[in-house]
Order: sequence, then C-alpha cells, then structure tokens
Amino acid sequence: MMRNKLLCLLMGLVVGTAGLQAQELGEWKVYPSHSTITDMAFAGGVVYGATLGGIYMVEDEEIRAQISTMDGLYRSNPRALIYDEAGNRLFAGYIDGMIDVIEPNDVPNIERVRDINRVSRFTSRSVNKFIIYEGSLYVATSFGIVVYDMDELFVENSFLRLGDFNAGTAVLDFDIVQDTIYAATEQGVAIGALSDNLVENDSWQSYSTDDGLRASLVEQIVKVNQGVFALSSDSVFTLQDSEWALSDILNSENIEVLGRNSDGSQLAISDGNTIVLAQDTGGQETIRLQLGSTINGIFFQGETIYLGTTNEGFSKLESRDATPQKFQPTGPYLNFFNNMLVDGQTLLATSSSAFPQTDPLNPVRGYYIFEDDVWHNFNRNTNEVLRDNQVSNAFAVGQSDSAYYIGTWGGGIVEHQKSTNDITVYNENNSALSGIGIDPDYIVVPGIDIDSDGNVWATSFWSEFPLNVKLEGSDEWIPFRSHTGGDHYFNMLVDSYDQKWISLRSEGNAGLGLLVVDTGDPETAQDDQSVKLTSASNNGRLPDEKVNVIVEDRGGDIWIGTGRGIAKFVFPEKFIERSPSQREAQWLINEDTLASSRYLLRDVNVTAIAVNDANQKWIGSQSQGLWLLNAEGSRIEARYTTENSDLISNTIESISINSETGQVFVATDQGLVSLQDVPLKPVKSMDNLKVFPNPFQYSRHNQIVIEGLSGSTQVKILGVDGVVVNELEATGGRISWDGHDYNGNQLGSGVYYVVAYESSGGERGLGKVVIIR
Repeated sequence: MMRNKLLCLLMGLVVGTAGLQAQELGEWKVYPSHSTITDMAFAGGVVYGATLGGIYMVEDEEIRAQISTMDGLYRSNPRALIYDEAGNRLFAGYIDGMIDVIEPNDVPNIERVRDINRVSRFTSRSVNKFIIYEGSLYVATSFGIVVYDMDELFVENSFLRLGDFNAGTAVLDFDIVQDTIYAATEQGVAIGALSDNLVENDSWQSYSTDDGLRASLVEQIVKVNQGVFALSSDSVFTLQDSEWALSDILNSENIEVLGRNSDGSQLAISDGNTIVLAQDTGGQETIRLQLGSTINGIFFQGETIYLGTTNEGFSKLESRDATPQKFQPTGPYLNFFNNMLVDGQTLLATSSSAFPQTDPLNPVRGYYIFEDDVWHNFNRNTNEVLRDNQVSNAFAVGQSDSAYYIGTWGGGIVEHQKSTNDITVYNENNSALSGIGIDPDYIVVPGIDIDSDGNVWATSFWSEFPLNVKLEGSDEWIPFRSHTGGDHYFNMLVDSYDQKWISLRSEGNAGLGLLVVDTGDPETAQDDQSVKLTSASNNGRLPDEKVNVIVEDRGGDIWIGTGRGIAKFVFPEKFIERSPSQREAQWLINEDTLASSRYLLRDVNVTAIAVNDANQKWIGSQSQGLWLLNAEGSRIEARYTTENSDLISNTIESISINSETGQVFVATDQGLVSLQDVPLKPVKSMDNLKVFPNPFQYSRHNQIVIEGLSGSTQVKILGVDGVVVNELEATGGRISWDGHDYNGNQLGSGVYYVVAYESSGGERGLGKVVIIR
C-alpha cells in the first residue's frame, strides 16, 4: 500500500532538474587582511608584499594575485620575504623557523624547508630576515645566522655566537655589503668579514652599551656609503672610530624605520610619517607624507621607494613630490578576529582579545561588517565618531532588530544603526556606565545580549555596577549593583526566559564560576533573584570554574564551554527556583563505551560553541582545533585541525553560523576562515527539492545533497519501481547522502526519487537524482 502511495506521489514530479549546480560542501575559504606589511620583495616589474594575512602581488600597477594558506602557505603571516631571481622563486619565513619556497605560478607550487624549525637547542626559532648574497641564502634568526646553499637548499653554515654575545643571541636584522655582515641583535651590533671563519666568535667584532649604544636591543641596521647606521631605542646611531654616536639625521628621535638603496648611496630614515633621504654627497631631502597609517618599512627598487605600512598595505613613491600610490587588496582592516555574530547574510566581528596586551595596533582594533562580499571597517582611522570618542579594542557583540551593539575594552559601548550606519558611543561622558575600580572612566564591556522585549543588557567588568540595561526605545542605561560581591561579571547570555547567564572572573582573569540572574522588572532591582554556580557538588558541578562561552541550543538547553570541558543545563525555565541538585550541570557522556574517558572532550579548553540548524554543536578550543558534535553531545561527528584540513590555526577564538548558506565562520588567532557545512535553515514550505550533484557519479562525487527541507523530516530514496532503497532523518533545511542503499552498497545506474515528509505530517517535498555507477 505504501509503495502505491509513493508511486502516485512520483507521478506529479517534474522530470527535468537542469540548472541545479553542484555546491562545494566541505570547502574552506579564508578572509585575509593584507593591511599590515611585514616585508616586501621585488621581481623585475612584480612587487610582492608579505602581510599578516599572506602574500599579495602587484604587477603593472594592479593587484594580480593573493597567496594564502588555502594555496599552501605554511601560516598566514610570513615575517620575512625575498625573491630569488636565478631560481624564479620566493622565500617566506615564519615565526617558528619554517620556510616556504614558492614558485609563484597561477597555481603556486610551495615546498617547505624545515631545518631551522627543527632546531631543538633554542626555544625561539623565528626567521627575521633573508639576504641572498654570492649564491647563498643568509637567514637572520632568533638564535643567530643560518646560511643555505641556494641550489640544494641545505645548510652550509651557521653562526651562533657573534663576538662577546651569548650563544643563540637573536639577530633581528642584518645587512651584507662588500663581503661583510652587519648584524643587529638583542645584545648589540656584531660585524664580521665573510673571509674570516665566522663560526668562531672571535672573528666577530661586537658592540654594546659600553661602546656608545643607548640600549642593548638593536632593531635595524644598514650599511651605506656614509657608514653604518643602527636603530636602537627609537634613535639612530652611527659607528665612528669604533664608537657609536647619536646621528643628527631627522633629529634621530622617535625613529621607526631604516632603509637604503641598492648601491648604498642613499640612506632612508622615517619616524612613521616623515622620510629623510640622506645622500652620500652630504645632502638631505625631507618628504612629508599624508598617510592614514604608520610607515613600518622602506624598500627601494631602483629610484622608486616602496613604503610598507601598519594598516594600509604598501605605497609606491615614484617621485619625491608625488602622492604615494596605494596598493591594498580589499578585506578586513586587520587580521585579528574575536567575537562574531551572523545577522541574515551579514557578519559582524570584533578585533580585540580579552585583557589586551600593549600593541601599536590597539587604537585601530575596531569592528568589521561583512555583507555582499564587501568588508566595511569601523575604527578610529575610518570613522570620525569612533576617532572623536577614542574608541578602540572592540570585543563583545550583540544585536537588536535595528542596531548592532559592540562592547569595547575600555571605551564603553558602540551602538551601530543597521539601516544608516549611524554610530553612537555610550561612555562615562553621556551614560551611567561605570568602569573598572581603579579607573572608573575605563569602561570594559565583555558581554552584551538582548532580551525578548528588545532591552539591551551589558556587563561592565570590575565595576561597582556590573550589569546595565538600556530599555527598548530609550537612550538611558540603568545600572545594577553586583549580586556576587567581589566576583566580576564577564560574558553573558540572555536565554529564552530572559534569565541572564553571566560568567565570573577575577581581576587577573581567573574563573570564579557562573551566575544566573532573573531580573524580573528591568527597571528595578527589588525583585531580582540570582544563584551562583561553581564546580562544587550540589552547587552547579561545573566542569571548571572558568566559563569561556555560553550558548542556547535549538531546544532551549544552555551549553557552557569551560577551561576543562563542556556541560549543559536542560530545561532551564525557572532555573533559580530549583533545588541545588536540580541545578547541577550535565557533563557530556561519551556514547563510545570503549573510549578512554567516560566524558566527551573532558580535558579540552573550550573557547567557542555554535549551534547549527540541525542542532549539532561546533566546538572550538584553545589549541586543539574544531569538533562537530551530534545534537545530544554524545558523539563526535567530525574533527578539524591544521593537520587534516585547511583550518589555518588550532587556536579558535569564536564560531558563528550563517543559517541561510550553511557557512561556518571560524575566527582563529591567525585570521578568519569559513567552512561550508551541510545543515541549513529549514524552509517553511517544501516543494520541489534541490538534489545535487545531478547526475551523481561514484567516480567523481562522494555525497548527494538534498536541500529545501522543512525542519524535522523523514526522507525516503526510491527506485523507479517504487522500492525504497534507503531512508534518512533530517533536522534542518539540508542533508547529505552517500548514494548507497541500506546495506552500504552502491546503487545501479538510473533515476532515483527523493520523497521528504515532515515529521509532524504537514509538508512534503519531491526531488530526483540520476546516479551513474
């Protein structure tokens, strides 16, 4: 009887399925920022810029190509770059000593040189600079200088002790002129003739603070016809009769960069905005530039000067009185990402970490809005309101129907109107928000969320009033005193019942548990109730008291990621009124009874959780990559690391999912990537299903995608005779099928019909696929 019903349904199915295109599920994409130049290289008329997001190439005044980790780069942020003209190849060096050898074809061919990376004698192995000289590749590293044979790429030599300096002293920069190496190190300057045996430390002449240098750390060095110039403590020193003296070029104060042309006739010095060119004839020329970014590198190609910058890519200065020509691929302003949210087809992301360290880029660590494949960058350099209010270090994100809310580390809250991009900053000058105890004007907002009435709630870290609300339609913030005494409020989730789940931290970022608050009437604190949960039995039983992330899944359960594992609270309605035993967290039980641990991901430092439309959980970790768990959290469906996928780093900052496309956005410490996942947002009404690739060939494809499902559905696969060959269960708008029958066997060539029934008995959908065996 069922077979007859299915045959009747299939009679109405349109036979043609032309036009459905295969989509690359499981494909990774990277979103690099090429704003910060770390080094440059030149190959005739081609210019290469190494950045925090990879490498880009400019030819004939146009950006021609970008090379990223998706193309095989070892990491997204090469520190050193050089072009080998004889071998038509690029060398890119990294912070851990790895070197990429890149043949920059349409599809780059990349090989890896691992010698420096494998050094075990020294803990720091960074590649800081390359020089090609007389057929050898010289590499300045954080433990000395390594010399490679250019033909076979084997290590010819290594100079580990330079003069009186300690063995393994870091070489931060160097120059080689007329068979002499000039090295800038963390202990001073070392100079050695290549004709000597430089393996022996007494072949080097070393200079330190005893010889006139202001500080031991020397950042840059150049040898020009006028002499040797070294940058130390923001000042330029020159070597005169075995003593170092302060140079008088550009007053030699607050200097950022040194450079020279190829024949040594011209020295370039910059304070980040102005360049002074000193000729060997004694003349000087000053060039004052109007750049929106600080110069961090000066590179010469013939008479043309290229300027690397901190956040505007590189610029070309062909004549001394011309406006620099900028070259920067479109993309995010910086290669730093932290918290994110997806609003329809729009991604909102921040760029600062919690407890940010001193960093010259902190002032421009704003936020990004990515929509229609276009990046819109908001920070002090790009927006007058943010600049006037000195807003930086954007961290937390939230949204109402009409606006985005961004919590900053020290600058209060930014309200960004979705329709107009108008920006309002709430800080100590125009609101009741209060800052940290030692500086009330320094307002740290690590948590923002919106309740069911459209009220905006925000935490204020280390504040006397750590919880604040802006009521729907109001511009005023109402502050609430702490429920926990000395514990400080951190990130926050407002659940479907308007309960506030707030993680607690100390001033030093130690975890102190989880607070659940029922605020009742948001305009008064008189009816507030709360309970604090810890790792203690009968008081929450948290896996760890450092709660890094809090999310609500599709079923309303609350999931927390901690410094040591994951837990969930099921049916959280009226949570505070429960008994202590009913408030205990449920740890994830591994359904694999043979596993080494009863609890799934018990010892993982969980930094991110996101829920897809199949109610599966994406889990991000501090250093172990990504997991995809089933809806219940009892089974690992997939695991992604840098070793088995195109994930660019195993350190995950946050995860957010576009339900309309299935893209999983992953913020890492090396930048932003996305993975095309299977589940989609369910459709309201099923009709003709999209089934692709169509036709499906076992020799070319590994999965068939069925799209256009409405929530919880049963999917049956039938042959033309109406016999059911397989059945699937779907949660979400899209699933995949491997093209096999119940027993795991390949099907014979032919047409197969796809019939989907909504579990509630309402909607049904129809589709078909041609299988070629």
